[in-house]
Amino acid sequence: MKRYLKDFELSFEFVKYSIYDCLNGSTSGRQRWTRYDTASFFADYVEKILNKKASSRHKLINKIRKIAREDRSQLFFLVDYIANEMYLEIKERRIKLVPIRYSDRYDSLSKKTRRIGISSMKQQCYDYIAVNAMKKMFNAKIGHYQCASLKNKGQLFGKNAIETWVRTNPKKCAWIFKADIKKFYPSLSHPVIKKLLNRDIKNNDMLYLAFTLVDTYEEGLCIGSYLCQYIANYTLSYAYHYVSEMLYVERRGKRYNLIHHVLFYMDDIIMLGSNKKHVKKAAIELEKYLNDFLGLKLKPDHQLFPLDSRPIDMMGYKVYSYKTVVRRRIFNRANKVFIKVKDTRNEMTLEDAYKIVSYYGYFKHTFNKKYAKKVKLSKSLKKAKEVISNESINRIQRETA
Repeated sequence: MKRYLKDFELSFEFVKYSIYDCLNGSTSGRQRWTRYDTASFFADYVEKILNKKASSRHKLINKIRKIAREDRSQLFFLVDYIANEMYLEIKERRIKLVPIRYSDRYDSLSKKTRRIGISSMKQQCYDYIAVNAMKKMFNAKIGHYQCASLKNKGQLFGKNAIETWVRTNPKKCAWIFKADIKKFYPSLSHPVIKKLLNRDIKNNDMLYLAFTLVDTYEEGLCIGSYLCQYIANYTLSYAYHYVSEMLYVERRGKRYNLIHHVLFYMDDIIMLGSNKKHVKKAAIELEKYLNDFLGLKLKPDHQLFPLDSRPIDMMGYKVYSYKTVVRRRIFNRANKVFIKVKDTRNEMTLEDAYKIVSYYGYFKHTFNKKYAKKVKLSKSLKKAKEVISNESINRIQRETA
């Protein structure tokens, strides 16, 4: 059994690099330097260096934000100090973090209420330290067709993979099993996560950091955490490899896999095979493995159906053997916005602009020229980008005034 991070040595420079990595970007592509929570995080250490509380913390935070906008290099000395403090906290096993704040948010697309965790800036930095250190292990463990929350492996990657499978060799995709894991994030227990990390990692510093961060989560994993998106894919990689490598039958000394293709879109699972009996058997074995090894359950509404009977509804798309369309609910919502902004008498709001840019991603690789021309999609997209750009400029001007 291969174990990772045996030769990894945590250093001050590595911690500093990870903090800059956290500050310079996020999953949304926006930098964190000028955010209020970042300035508040810096203010904590300014007070620690001065060994006294600021007379007006609000003024101190605003001053730090102004420096971050105008010349952030003036804050680099502070990052050095923070990196050294966090490095020592890991080495001396004395990490202390404020509790994560949780809020319930309704997702209009999936029609689900999700419990989102909002962690402190300090914990976000620790997330990056942990992920950067364990990245080699994550890359080795996470399967090729595990999508969602991973760079270059989003909805488009998954859609393209399924299209390729069903259109280049439909005989191997004659039967399809589709299922979701029931309440995946809150159901994945901390003991299971720690057991797997302890199995694969041989580095006391990183195990201490990872276990400390996991213990801060209310239950299971925390939606919104940078570390959790990797841990989620990492834990499910065991199920992915079990299905793709361990489920087979032997005939005349030869090994035949029960399924030909498998794809995980986080907790959404799809398996494709040529034999109904084999796909059904693989589904039963997968459910048993999830239950016994990871303590997870599939939703009871899982489906087993032939390829030509219905489209594969996954990741916001409906993939047929001959075409791909946007899921009806998403199409209807997007179409309302496109029709609204097509009328020049209606002023495009910032909310409309964000919706157009967001929905365009679904249509870019599926819509036909007639529909795009009908709703003037190219013109609307250009206008939406202008509205968002102008709002960003105005926001910066308001902050610097």
